[in-house]
Amino acid sequence: MNLRIPKNANTVWSMNISHFFIEIYLFMHISLIPIFIKEFKLSLFEVSFIATIPTLAGLIVSLVSGLLIDRIGAKPILVLGMALQVFGGFLVAECWDTLLLYVGVTFISTASPLYHNSGLATISRVLENKTLSKAIGIHNAMGSFGAFLGLITLPIILVYRNWRFSYLVWTVPILIWTLLLLRLKINFNYMPKEGAEIKSERVVIFKSFIRFLLSMSLFLIGFVSINTFITSYMVLERGLSEAIASLIYAIGPLIGIISSISAGQLSSRVGDRRFLVLIMIGSAICAIGIPFTPSTSILAIVYLFFSFFSNSVWTPMTSITASLTPLNRRGFAYSLSMSTLQIVFVITPPLIAKIVEFSSLWIMFPISFVLIVMGVLALRISTRSYKLISNK
Repeated sequence: MNLRIPKNANTVWSMNISHFFIEIYLFMHISLIPIFIKEFKLSLFEVSFIATIPTLAGLIVSLVSGLLIDRIGAKPILVLGMALQVFGGFLVAECWDTLLLYVGVTFISTASPLYHNSGLATISRVLENKTLSKAIGIHNAMGSFGAFLGLITLPIILVYRNWRFSYLVWTVPILIWTLLLLRLKINFNYMPKEGAEIKSERVVIFKSFIRFLLSMSLFLIGFVSINTFITSYMVLERGLSEAIASLIYAIGPLIGIISSISAGQLSSRVGDRRFLVLIMIGSAICAIGIPFTPSTSILAIVYLFFSFFSNSVWTPMTSITASLTPLNRRGFAYSLSMSTLQIVFVITPPLIAKIVEFSSLWIMFPISFVLIVMGVLALRISTRSYKLISNK
């Protein structure tokens, strides 16, 4: 039996639910880095590749999937991403050596760009720009909710069971949703008449969009530096237990739910680019403040403010990408945007790990501060010449 749901609104909500499930495993392997170091006997530099190797695979898949979405449609790409999410989660739960751990996380990392390219392209095509920021805010909140539920299971499971169960427990609901997506008749490939006017991918790669991506790269390097090693910093330099560090880290996506919804509302009111600059400045202030916190409670508060501002970035970033690119090339545009994020995830962890080996984990905070500030300046300079392709 085929399930029929109304056009547009439920199309967006189907993407929201998919985003919820695709983010379940997003940060779990990052939170588990201190445990991986002990269980698999890895150095900090070796364990950094648990973030870079899977992300490199995701980068390649992201570039290819963007072109495929614009040609064969979003649905098969989205379903493939959800299926890889299930398989990757099961493989990590059953792995007993480093190689299988890397392979399982690679499948999970590959699933993320497959969904984001197809899901964001679908949402941006069925909504007008004036409602897109608010919708993206809700969409991001659903992803943050998924990441939170995935992370919040860790401290509970670490107390009562092995960490592997935290991956295994989510494979069943994700599999059920994947099968349901195959049955749902929703409007994946809606295209207004004006969407067919521009057909070349080259129109997406123009100066304004590239400058925007480069300025965001500086921010993302600063964000990834802290987000990758924050639990290691809490455990190794601040003396917290793995369970407490995981709990603090898990609250970040919960804060992301609030920040995503508020970002959608505020971004639509004050303007995407102005709002983006403000929250990047907030992220920089929190980044430099974290190592100076005198107690665990204040450390947690400042880190959660950092999570609040950082998670707010995705809403205006997604909306600006839509504004700078034609409707019928959104799959390719979002693949470039996601690929920028993937590249940052590939190069940043081993680079920061090497720097840390020559100093300490503390050094990542001033580095992040400088990079984020540079991103703000680059964004302010580049926004002077933005030209919007789609402003409907």
